[in-house]
Amino acid sequence: MFFVMGDVVIPPERDISDIVTRGTLDFSSGENRLSAVGGEAGIRKLADAFCQCMETHPELAVIRAKYPDDLTDYREALATFLLSWIRGEVPLYTKSNGRRYLNTNRRRVRLNSTEKEAWLRCMQQALDTQPLSEVFKRYVMVQLTLSAEMTRKRQDEQHPD
Repeated sequence: MFFVMGDVVIPPERDISDIVTRGTLDFSSGENRLSAVGGEAGIRKLADAFCQCMETHPELAVIRAKYPDDLTDYREALATFLLSWIRGEVPLYTKSNGRRYLNTNRRRVRLNSTEKEAWLRCMQQALDTQPLSEVFKRYVMVQLTLSAEMTRKRQDEQHPD
């Protein structure tokens, strides 16, 4: 069964209506997002899990190759970006670090379509290792997918795969 909303068809695996309850937090609030992820410690665990996924999953080699051998700086930049985004401070992060779309380090790593998909798979795998609500995990992936897609279009127009 598919959920239909206007012209949009949502496949069952993406329909969250069965897991949303009255107690589900409204993630439009930075405070609620920060609470849902487990505070700054939860953000750091997520950044660690992301880097661990890049290191251990051969199918993510295309994205791992974009970063230096030592992921220490990237891990910190990713945690800073995620913390800023979760709190709702992305404009502040953008002012000091440039564009916010997946470019979470000062080197301005650019991603093509294949790399974008690998980055998102890595984030999904990292989220799946965390004790977070399914609604929050899906919220994060929707938001990051939108950002990634906006970046990919710009990159692919300039440099097709």
